[in-house]
Amino acid sequence: MTTDTPTYTFTERADLLGYVPYLLGFHPADSVVVLGLADRRIGVAARADLGRPRPETVRRLSRLLTAAGRGSAAITSVVLVGYGPDPTAADVTRSVANALDARGYHVREVLLHAGDRYHCLQCDECTPPGGAPFDPSTTAAAAIATYEGLVAQPDRAAVERLVRPIGGLAAIAMAQAVDRAEQRLAALLGDDEAEAGPGSGGHGGDDARSAARRPSGRGSEAGSGGPDEGVADGRLVRAGVVAVEDALRVAEAGGRLDDDEAAWLTVLLLDLRCRDHAWQRTDTEPWQLDLWLDLTRRGEPALLAPVASLLAWCAWRSGNGVLAGAAVRRALLADPAYTLAHLLSEALDQAVPPGSIGSWPVP
Repeated sequence: MTTDTPTYTFTERADLLGYVPYLLGFHPADSVVVLGLADRRIGVAARADLGRPRPETVRRLSRLLTAAGRGSAAITSVVLVGYGPDPTAADVTRSVANALDARGYHVREVLLHAGDRYHCLQCDECTPPGGAPFDPSTTAAAAIATYEGLVAQPDRAAVERLVRPIGGLAAIAMAQAVDRAEQRLAALLGDDEAEAGPGSGGHGGDDARSAARRPSGRGSEAGSGGPDEGVADGRLVRAGVVAVEDALRVAEAGGRLDDDEAAWLTVLLLDLRCRDHAWQRTDTEPWQLDLWLDLTRRGEPALLAPVASLLAWCAWRSGNGVLAGAAVRRALLADPAYTLAHLLSEALDQAVPPGSIGSWPVP
C-alpha cells in the first residue's frame, strides 16, 4: 500500500516494526514486507507471501517501488522485514534484500520478526543472539497509530471478513427492504406497469425490480429520451442526491441507516449520476468509511458494486490498501465489468499514491 500518513520520526527499530501492521492494515505472518523510502520517508509498504517464488516476489516488489516513486520523490532505499519463525523466513528476506540491492535500491535494514523477538539479519552484533524482545502493542508507534485512528487487524483474513455479507434474519430483512425500495423507485419514475406488479412483500416483484434497475445503465446519457423520460430522470437524480446527503448526515452524527434507508440508497446508487454524487462527497473521513463498509456488508449482491467501490475509494484514499483491495474484489464479484472498481484495482496494483489525487473541486 502507498502511504500518506502524518510524519513521525522513529529512532528505534522496535517503533518501526510496531508501525508496520498499521501501514498494512493487519499483522503480517509468513511474509516478507518491504518499506520503500524516499528521502528517509516511508513512501510505500508492500507485502508478499513467503511461499511465493522469489523471482516473482522480487519483480512484483520492484514494480511497486518504481510505481510509488512516479510523480513524487523516487524510492531510493528500502527496509526489509521478514515474518515467521520458520528458518526460511530469514533466507527469503535476505534473498529479496540482495535482489533489490542489485536493482539499485540501497538496503538500510533487514530485520526478522519471529514471535516476541526481532533479529537484525545484516549483522550479528546489532541484536542479541536470541533476538531482541519485542511487544508491538507497547511501542510508541502503536500509540501514535491508535491516536491517529489507524487499525491493524489480527491477520489478512480478518480484513476479508470485514466485507463479508451479513446473513440470517438481517439479510432477509434487508432483502424485503430492497423490494420496498424498488417499488418506491418504480412509483417515483411513474412506471405504471411496474406499480401494478406483485406487492411489496417477498421477491416476486420482477417487473418492479427491472424498472428500478433500468436507469443504472444509462450513466451520463440519461435523459436523452423523450420529455417524460427527462422528467423521470430529474426525479431520480434529485432523489439520489437527497438520499446521499441524508446518509452522510446520519453517518457523520454517528448514526446508522435503517434497512429502508439503506435499501433506498443502494437502489438509487445504481444510477451513475447518483453514484458520482456520492463519490464526490466521499474522501477520507472515518465515518464515511464506516458508512460504506456497513452498506457493503448489508447490500444485496445485485446492488453491491457501487457501494463496495465507494468503500474501496474511501479506504484507498485513507491509506488502507488492504481493505480497499477486499472491497474491490467484492465489487467485481457483484459486477465484473464495473468501471470504477477496475480503476481502483489498477491504482492499487500500480501503487498509485492516494495523495497524487487531489480533493474534489468545491462546487
